[in-house]
Amino acid sequence: MFKILLSKLTTNDYSNQKTNKDKRLLKNYNRAIRSNPNNSSCYFNRGNLKFKLGNYQGAMKDYNIAIRLNPHYLEAYHSRAITKERLDYYNGAIADYNFILKIDSLDPLAHKNKNIIQQRF
Repeated sequence: MFKILLSKLTTNDYSNQKTNKDKRLLKNYNRAIRSNPNNSSCYFNRGNLKFKLGNYQGAMKDYNIAIRLNPHYLEAYHSRAITKERLDYYNGAIADYNFILKIDSLDPLAHKNKNIIQQRF
């Protein structure tokens, strides 16, 4: 088993499979959005995939749409805040964390991430 995995890693088969899987997922999300453009979860999930692939601007757009469709979608606010941090838009990330805390004042992740940003800058 180890030899097979090592062989795939050295021949780049493993990374190609991962890329192909991501491409298929992206196509599936696009198809789901076309069939139901008001489904905030589809935009959120596609945004997560784009974030994973390093497309932070694309992820931000999808999170924005998910939030527009569902203004209390706290997971989308969390993901958007993290994306804003990656893009060095710290004030925007803090604003998202503040919104989360307005809805759920006990959210530990929002408290933690907001404090980390504030301590750094």
